[in-house]
Amino acid sequence: MVMMAIRRAVATATLLASSALPFAALASSALAAQTMELAPTPPPPAPGVSAALDSARAERGARMSVAILTYGPGDFVFEKFGHVAVALTDSSTGQEIAFNWGMFDFNQPNFLARFLTGDTKYWMAGYRTADFNAAYMADNRTIRKQQLQLTAVQRGAIADFVSWNALEANKYYRYDYYADNCATRVRDLLNWALAGQLDAPFRLPGGDRTWRSETARITASDPLVYAGIQVALGRNADHRLTKSEESFLPDLLANHLAALTVSSATGAPVKLVTSDSVLFTADRLPVPDQAPSRVLMALAIGTALAALVLLLAGVRSVLARVTLGVFSALWFGVGGLLGAALLLAGTITKHSPYMGANLTVLQLHPLMLLAAVVISMAAWRGTRSRVADGVSALVALLSVVGLVLQLVPSLSQQSGVVLAVVVPVHIAFAVAVRRLPARAGTADATP
Repeated sequence: MVMMAIRRAVATATLLASSALPFAALASSALAAQTMELAPTPPPPAPGVSAALDSARAERGARMSVAILTYGPGDFVFEKFGHVAVALTDSSTGQEIAFNWGMFDFNQPNFLARFLTGDTKYWMAGYRTADFNAAYMADNRTIRKQQLQLTAVQRGAIADFVSWNALEANKYYRYDYYADNCATRVRDLLNWALAGQLDAPFRLPGGDRTWRSETARITASDPLVYAGIQVALGRNADHRLTKSEESFLPDLLANHLAALTVSSATGAPVKLVTSDSVLFTADRLPVPDQAPSRVLMALAIGTALAALVLLLAGVRSVLARVTLGVFSALWFGVGGLLGAALLLAGTITKHSPYMGANLTVLQLHPLMLLAAVVISMAAWRGTRSRVADGVSALVALLSVVGLVLQLVPSLSQQSGVVLAVVVPVHIAFAVAVRRLPARAGTADATP
């Protein structure tokens, strides 16, 4: 969803100052980031607030047109969600500028820490539309253009807003994957210019989509990212989205705008989008329409790993003990670290609205770090201990409880892929440790 990396923008776009000369006050936004942050200035009034301002906007908007440019997915993870820009054309000069809210820089101070805590700083910028589109065509990304039917006042107001927004003091914002990104900023700008005409239609339910399902759909071709999303998202990510919430994705925003009817300057209903065309078609596989169901595949993996654990535990050889010990150390060690990260992300970071209330913490949790030590030691020795027995049983019990809670409607979350892999393995480890011979000097265990 975010824009191309800065290196690509620098290579293909001209300086923002020269690109944005037709739009007042944008030259200052081309300056390098200041060492001292500037206090944001108040945004311009919405249309209808000032008759004098609307008159000036109407004069300015009469020579302008506004279009939405939607860009298809790219190769990198942060490009798979697509991108969107607002293109303003001034007929008196012939210059066309594409404004987007997807700028970021990996070299920002504390970028990694900000990313992990959900405090990533993004900003808005404008580039010559031809240069902007050329960069996406070079990356083999589809470009869709929607020409909007707006009044002259509304077009002038949008020009005022982007001029204000591109100023150094106003261009930065805290990026949120689902609630505040390049697409939602365009949605909100249009709603502002249209005096709230998107409110009612966009409050309607969408297409039975959720944040989890849409993220899984888009990342389905990347198994590691897909698996990470299933682990990270809590049950809040499973609620059915409205059309407004669905508009975090550029392509869905474009579809909703294409179906929208608004009021013209005379009050007559008109289609918001007057023309909808594809400027460039990418030569790549399309994103699937629905998220793939991989629960059966995950269950097969979980069952196979569980069988491997039981098999290794039943073989009395050094190789089997070492293999089981290494696998248990990796399984519980990695799981424990992921569990600790989930707890932190869901409680003290700004990712909590989507990663909080996550039942996966019953599958992956810090207790597994203790399990990584005691269970791997029991496996290497080939004998059980009371600590290993108790810890493995507790880990399995928590896992089963997490599975049972899926039957409670108010607690259920769509993380079947995680459950299908983890629950069988946790149960298998509890059984395997129980089957190990007792250490000398301890009570015999039932084989």
